[in-house]
Amino acid sequence: MNRSVTAAAWSGTFFTERFVAAEIRSAGTHAYDGNRAAASTIEAMSEHGFDLRSHRTSPLTPAALAWADTIVVMEPMHKDTVVGLAPQHAAKILPMWPFVGDGEGTWVHDPHGGPIEGYRAMALEIGEASKKLVAHVLAERRKNRTRS
Repeated sequence: MNRSVTAAAWSGTFFTERFVAAEIRSAGTHAYDGNRAAASTIEAMSEHGFDLRSHRTSPLTPAALAWADTIVVMEPMHKDTVVGLAPQHAAKILPMWPFVGDGEGTWVHDPHGGPIEGYRAMALEIGEASKKLVAHVLAERRKNRTRS
């Protein structure tokens, strides 16, 4: 409801800015199917030009994990959930927290239920982290192509 939709929106923009077609889906370890993004997430992201009003949540499923080339997780518990659901996809997991701030944290802050200022900070933090993450993903793809 908060972090994954925010990361998906920012990442989609950063891939597009680099002229890279990427299909990005947001799914949550605790999401119910079809809920709206949190109102504060919608408001915070609208301040950056994103319209998340039509977003609907999706729970994380083995099918979603099989579909993905990369599975971005926001905290270690999410990594554990992915491995528990589909251990064969563990190698696809990419933690977001090394791209946040100085990279010393162990998870991405979730402002759920807090004041709007927390959502605004999350939007900025995830925006910067998403920019770094997209650059990392593209660099890894280039590196893998040159190895082939």
